Amino acid sequence: MKFKSERDLLVEALSAASRVVATRLIGASSGILLSLTGNELTVTGTDLDITVRTHVDVIGLEDGATVVPARLVVDAVRSLEAGAVTIASHDENVEVSLGRAKFSLRTFSVMDYPNLPPVSGATTQIVAQDLVQGLNQVVRAAANDDARPLLTGVLFTHDNETLRLIATDSYRLAVRDVPGVAGIGGSQDLLVPARALQELQRAASSLPTDAQIGVTLTDAEICFLVGSSTIASRLIDGNYPSVLQLIPASYPNQLRIAKDTLLTSLKRAKLLAKDSTSSVRLTMREKSVEIRTQSIDTGDIEDNVDADFLGEELTIAFNPSFLIDGIEAVVGDEVVLEMSDAVRPAMVHGVDDTHFRYLLMPVRVQ
Repeated sequence: MKFKSERDLLVEALSAASRVVATRLIGASSGILLSLTGNELTVTGTDLDITVRTHVDVIGLEDGATVVPARLVVDAVRSLEAGAVTIASHDENVEVSLGRAKFSLRTFSVMDYPNLPPVSGATTQIVAQDLVQGLNQVVRAAANDDARPLLTGVLFTHDNETLRLIATDSYRLAVRDVPGVAGIGGSQDLLVPARALQELQRAASSLPTDAQIGVTLTDAEICFLVGSSTIASRLIDGNYPSVLQLIPASYPNQLRIAKDTLLTSLKRAKLLAKDSTSSVRLTMREKSVEIRTQSIDTGDIEDNVDADFLGEELTIAFNPSFLIDGIEAVVGDEVVLEMSDAVRPAMVHGVDDTHFRYLLMPVRVQ
């Protein structure tokens, strides 16, 4: 196998593949499969649960395939100067070169690489912008603790002609409705690993606004077709908890504030919240909100910003990172924070936005 490719395009494809290759794997499974046919290079990485394939237009010189060490080849290609990188495989080695610089890397046997099934089945088309925006809002709330595998996924469910995305780590809950999307799995709920959806977000970041994402479903796997890439993932097996019942119908207290103003103040307060037990306190009054963080080790910070508040004066504390996540996910210039009291979950959403809701547990403070 031998081909030439622009360094930046090659680094992008290799990086996408290497991110899903698990460090626990050994041998060929720990590598990236490069397959060349004509002027099309297919770059494949997998951890046996998630598979990323990217098709790259290159100057093909000799068809073939090789399996290269995942992270090492990414670092090698990235270290070269900008320009056309030449990659050529010979027996048990692959040469990566540009100008006077040349790497010679040991390869794995192609015969030992996992036999991955091709993408097949009916494809549902979804407007990329709608799906990606929804994922940007909910994926952040999924758990990253493998001890709770169900919560490491995002639930794809339906309500009439609306796709509903749900994620929770038990401390916060994000729900996003995508109107006009139906047909993924029919009436079947799908639990998709958040890690696969993060790769989908990355792959879709460069798509034009009118692009579509194809979704293909089998009994145990979901595959997203994103431009020149495909991201296939096993579905998580199990019954997702009934979380929508946790959302109250109404709240007696409501804070309405400029999104950027609140984010700036919270990020400032977070500078002193150095560990997982730290919190930021919000004291809400009629025309303002006081934002404060106290730390025995580092000191304290207090800020006061203008806001509209309806309800009884209230002090409530949150994990600053979780609160910032929810506010950043809101679309629009203003954000609404609704609360019952200092101990029950609060709701974050946009003004007049019924599609996105972010429920957050307060932190109990003395």
